[in-house]
Amino acid sequence: MRIVSKPTTLLVSALLLFALSSDAQRWKKYRHELWFGVGATNVLGELGGGSEEASDLFLDFDYQSSRYCVSGGYRYKLAEAFSVRGGLMYGQFTGSDEFSGDISRRHRNLSFRTPIIELTAVGEVYFIREKLSNRYRVRGIKGSLSSGLSAYLFGGIGGFWFNPKGQFNGSWHALQPIGTEGQNVDPDKSPYSRISMAIPMGIGAKYKINQNWAITLEYNFRFTLTDYLDDVSTDYADPDLVAANASDPDVARYFVDPSVGLDFDADNPKAISTAPGVQRGDPTTNDTYMFATIGVSYKFISRKINRPKF
Repeated sequence: MRIVSKPTTLLVSALLLFALSSDAQRWKKYRHELWFGVGATNVLGELGGGSEEASDLFLDFDYQSSRYCVSGGYRYKLAEAFSVRGGLMYGQFTGSDEFSGDISRRHRNLSFRTPIIELTAVGEVYFIREKLSNRYRVRGIKGSLSSGLSAYLFGGIGGFWFNPKGQFNGSWHALQPIGTEGQNVDPDKSPYSRISMAIPMGIGAKYKINQNWAITLEYNFRFTLTDYLDDVSTDYADPDLVAANASDPDVARYFVDPSVGLDFDADNPKAISTAPGVQRGDPTTNDTYMFATIGVSYKFISRKINRPKF
């Protein structure tokens, strides 16, 4: 029987420890990453809505109002299962009462579109960790115990700029300067800011193509601190009063109250009034928006990583 010497055993143990430690630290070589995506957007606000009567959040989703977005940014891995990233997104968002299943919304006849430019900082927690290398390598044999798939949850903070516009006689007009709910004529109301904060959150997944490249898929949801993404929040103003203080009275009068279809009749349970002071929106809940993207990410290889010391 062949007896392995104690020095040989120690040497083998040291080499195994070194290999395991090196593999555990391998993620540090791939801490820096750029990502880019394109996708579709949607707003959950006062306008538009699904095919049924007005509902909350996802029950009021209107696919006909989906538009496009592009996004990109930088990711830095703090630990094997935790990353931080900064991102920039540009998207087009829209909504229209024309597509709603709610008769009162269709009668209200409001619509809008707005660009959103968003800057965010989020943290990511991987519940399926990234596999950055093969688990074993033998000459002539290359094997892996991973599928190349990873997944994560994220949340953070962000800010964005928006500028809702409405269409009149084929032209688009910025709605905030008009003060469609009487912000320019009512001393109890102030014009809303077109810069606001958002709370980003969502879920994402990656599929590794090789050590550097991966395909990404993400769903992003944004709670905002404004109720004016669609320029609608409180009550109807007096169209004549708003028009008298506007540079273009006809445009202002139309955007205050473009309602069509139903005349008000107190004996008709489905009749809707759009008189000054009547509810136009819902100020008790802020607007939200969301977007889903598909894209790619690229990891930069760092040549310097911490090595175990013996």
